[in-house]
Amino acid sequence: MAEKVTLVAKRKSIQIAFDYCMDHKIPFAVSPRGISPDEFEIDLTISEIKQAVALGMFAKDAKFEIFGLGEMAKLKTPLNTGRKADVKLNGNTAELVGTESSANALLNF
Repeated sequence: MAEKVTLVAKRKSIQIAFDYCMDHKIPFAVSPRGISPDEFEIDLTISEIKQAVALGMFAKDAKFEIFGLGEMAKLKTPLNTGRKADVKLNGNTAELVGTESSANALLNF
């Protein structure tokens, strides 16, 4: 399965991206970016996981922006089903209040 990835490169660093794509035999297409005349979008077609990992390392080192990672880039947030325990201070003791497992917990200092 081929994945489309877009690098944003400035005019002075576009040669680095060309050399990388040609060395690793990655098909690419270049189009000017409408926002700035000195920026270009390089569309890459990634077909293997090794290419994706190597491209990510290259982009991080060369400080390129990457777009179009699709489902792979979405962060999975863990569901927090438990409630936070409240701490009730009584002089030199602290008591956990608010959860079933901490109903009988008592901390002495």
